[in-house]
Amino acid sequence: MSQLFKRNSLSLRREWRLFDRERGSADAFLKLCNRMIQVGEFLLAHDVARAGLKSHKNNKELSQRGAHALCKAGSPKLATKLLEELVASGGRDVETQSLLASAYKDLCEYSTSEESKFRYADLAIARYEEAYNTQVLKSGGKTEDLEKQYYPCINVAFMHFMFHHFDEANDYARKARKICLKLREKGVDSYWIEATEAEASLILGQVESAVESYESAFKRTDAQPSSIASTRKQALQIAAMFEDKSIRKKMEKAFPLLGIVACSGHVIDNPGRSKRFPPEAESAAKQKIENALEKLGARCGYSSAACGTDILFLEAMAERGGETHVFLPFAKEEFIETSVRRAGGNWVSRFERVLDHATSVHYVTNEGYYGDDYLFTFCNQVMLGFAAMRGRGLDEDPNLLVIWDGEPGSTGGTGELVEAWRSEFNEPEVIDSKNILENLDEPEPVRIHSGETRPNFTPSFGDSCDSVRSIKTMLFADVQAFSRVVEEKTGAFVEAFHGGVSQLMGKLEEQPVFVNTWGDSFFAVFESTEDALKLALDIRDYFNKRNWKSFLVEGEMEVRISMHAGPVYEEFDPILQKRNFFGRHVNQAARIEPIVLPGSVFVSETVAALISFGYEKFDFEYAGNLELAKDFGSYPIYMLQRKGYSEELME
Repeated sequence: MSQLFKRNSLSLRREWRLFDRERGSADAFLKLCNRMIQVGEFLLAHDVARAGLKSHKNNKELSQRGAHALCKAGSPKLATKLLEELVASGGRDVETQSLLASAYKDLCEYSTSEESKFRYADLAIARYEEAYNTQVLKSGGKTEDLEKQYYPCINVAFMHFMFHHFDEANDYARKARKICLKLREKGVDSYWIEATEAEASLILGQVESAVESYESAFKRTDAQPSSIASTRKQALQIAAMFEDKSIRKKMEKAFPLLGIVACSGHVIDNPGRSKRFPPEAESAAKQKIENALEKLGARCGYSSAACGTDILFLEAMAERGGETHVFLPFAKEEFIETSVRRAGGNWVSRFERVLDHATSVHYVTNEGYYGDDYLFTFCNQVMLGFAAMRGRGLDEDPNLLVIWDGEPGSTGGTGELVEAWRSEFNEPEVIDSKNILENLDEPEPVRIHSGETRPNFTPSFGDSCDSVRSIKTMLFADVQAFSRVVEEKTGAFVEAFHGGVSQLMGKLEEQPVFVNTWGDSFFAVFESTEDALKLALDIRDYFNKRNWKSFLVEGEMEVRISMHAGPVYEEFDPILQKRNFFGRHVNQAARIEPIVLPGSVFVSETVAALISFGYEKFDFEYAGNLELAKDFGSYPIYMLQRKGYSEELME
């Protein structure tokens, strides 16, 4: 394992928080961005590049790195737009051309239609070949010239190979390997040079040589998690093209993984309950967790922080030098009372330590518990979605580790989580809690920490007994340029807009639980996130495909749509004379809408996480850490789309 594998991205996040964004040099922004890309913090890297460009406009390298980070984060469409603009402004250097080609390559991979696949493949090959041939023509055999050749050359080989142009693929693979050999002779060596040699050998069918070169590359000190992930993805794609299926297995075995592990499991037993996870089982559970993490190669962990399994997992990850991402279902102090202090001992101080170590801490809501157990379920869904999103960026399936007795359990419990995981991902790694109990020799004394006692906690429920809180998905749609509608055509426009939305709603499996409209706006609340996602994209398409100019004095008319999910309050609205929905999460959905790129759907990070954990028909691209309207704060925002790319997406 390289030293950079062990680097905790917490330090980079802290460095970014303390970074002088007003006076930071372009080089300082660039160095921080590159380090974040190296450890797989792609979204944060894009935000750094974006911030740098505010102070250093037209900086080509910052634009390149920002686009590269978007590609790595799974947002090739937005990256393509940025890079095409850079090329159009004169940026025809090998780096820009290669990055644009790489974005086209990703669009090719993500496309669901054969027409789109071939179109993007042709564009990618053309850009890679242009970058390579330009460098060959300019080359005087100098080292710096050769260093600019091998990357586009091997990618031309890859694209030709994937589209069965085997003669061309072999020709470029030999050229790429020859360039790498010349660089070695000149004393130049790097991870990417070795990885390129390995890929060239694999394309040429020299599998054992490829495995040897890959494994040698991974041992290098300059091997980065994101670089290895990118290499692995391409190697597996090549291997899958061979009739001999053992080749892919050899490739899978050769590559190390980041080791993304989400964890959940039983909490320490309450006093007086039947034994499931008694305090005396802690040592045995800890050992089994450590063994499981070693088996899974865990370096990146996702978990809540309740007493018992969660905290033991987070402590074990910290001891391994790994990242930890903590998810809390509600306000910290109430979480301590409901899920930590209840076990007595020194669990509260241990909770504080794992939060201090955490790379990131996420709150599903900053509100209180109020006895709403469904918040635990929602927190688990969001947590697993985040793990899936990280795996998406590194082309790696996450794993689930649980301490579990095999019983179905209650709302928000481990059994519910395991069932959901199995339906979406792989088989979880299960530590049988019954086996732990069977092998206990004698009770272990409970460790008591001064000041920490078992509480007598009674949750408060707010001021009104009529108020009901539940998880909902909110959708806002607003028409831009409504003020320019010809006065006498206002009624016709409203009929066309709302009539169209009404027809689209009629096609949903489940209707919204609440709808409100203004002349140019639409607000809906859903039980079903999937129906909300479908309606949002249907409204977008309906509006974008229709010509609305006849309603306007001048200009164009476009729609902006936003979505967010979270716990909201349902109360009787005396003005509307019916139940309505209120709360901070409704406000958050509303505050996203004014910043939406016209003609698009923007969703919160919570919705993106939910999509990652169970909605295969939908996809998203990272739009950035954006300032919401009315000083609501900055949040990571994503652009919603259907799974797969089509021609209309690139128009």
